[in-house]
Amino acid sequence: MNQQDDQNEQDGPKYVIDLMFGGRASYDVVVGPGAPESRTSHERVWPAIPAEYYPPPPEVENAVKEVQCILGYLRRVLTPTPLPDDDLQLMSDYLLSMETRDDLTALVLQQTDAKSTINMVSRILLKDDTKYSFKSRAEALLKHWSKIRPSALKDTPEETLADRPVAPFKTDLPDDKLAGWKLDLGETRTAKAQRQLELLNIEKNRCIKYWTTVKPPRVIGWAPVDGEAWKKVPRADLENGNLFFTPYFKPIWESYGLAQMDASYWTDPDNTPEEEAQYQKHKWEKHEMIELTLEMRKVRKEHAQSLGFKGGW
Repeated sequence: MNQQDDQNEQDGPKYVIDLMFGGRASYDVVVGPGAPESRTSHERVWPAIPAEYYPPPPEVENAVKEVQCILGYLRRVLTPTPLPDDDLQLMSDYLLSMETRDDLTALVLQQTDAKSTINMVSRILLKDDTKYSFKSRAEALLKHWSKIRPSALKDTPEETLADRPVAPFKTDLPDDKLAGWKLDLGETRTAKAQRQLELLNIEKNRCIKYWTTVKPPRVIGWAPVDGEAWKKVPRADLENGNLFFTPYFKPIWESYGLAQMDASYWTDPDNTPEEEAQYQKHKWEKHEMIELTLEMRKVRKEHAQSLGFKGGW
C-alpha cells in the first residue's frame, strides 16, 4: 500500500493499494468495510522516526564511520571506471574489508546505504577485471546481503525493530594477507572519516528536531503481514495511512537522503545567530565533500567514454 501521488481529488484516499504485478486494487474489493473502529489500538507499535534516520548508536558508531569512509572511496574511485593511476590494490583491500568485516549489522548497512554503493561497484567498467574481480566480488557480496533480510513480514514489531548482526561474507583471507588482517585506514583517512561522521550527525540531529517539532517524516507505504491484515484494521485508518498503532502492517520508509530534504532548508528558531551560522558552516563543509565526489565521478565518466564504454551510469 503506497501513498497516492496525485492528491488533486480531495475526496480520494490518501493511500492506494498497489498490486504486486502492477496496477491498483479497489478498497471495496480488498478491504470492504474493514475492522470496526473499536478494534483500533491506541498504543503505538511503530516509531515515528526509523532508527536509520538517527545518528548511529555507540555500539555501531565505529563500524558506521569506517564503512561510510570505505564505501565513499569505492564509489568515487571505481565507478563508473577507475583512472589509470588509481590504486586498485588499495580499492581491492577496501572491498576485502567489506567482505570480511565482523562488525556489520543490518543498521550499519542501512545507515551507510551500503547495498547501493556495492551495487554501483558491481557495474564497474573495466576492459580486464581478472586481477581484482571487482565486479564478481561485488555481485557475490550483494547476493550474500540479499539473503539477510532486515525483517520478515511475519516478524513481530519488536523483532523487526531490533538490529541484527550480519555475518561476514568471507572468513578466509587471500594468501597475501596475514591471519587476523584488518583494514587500516591510516591516520589521515581515519581523521576524515571521523569528520564525515560528525558532519552527518550534526545534520541528522537537526533533522530529528525538525521531525519532532515541525513535521514527522512520511511513510511512503505499508506492507500487510498477511492476507488477513486488511480485515483487522479500520478502513479509515488504511486510507489515511494511520497504521502506526497496528502490528498487521509494516512501514516502508523512504531513504534518509530523501527524507532529510525538507529539514535541510529549515532554520531552528531556538538557535542564536551565531549557532545558526556555525550550522550553515558545517552544512557547507559537507556540501564541499559532495562536490568533490561529483567532480571525481565526472572525470571517471569522461574516462569511460574515452575507452569506448557507453551508457548512462
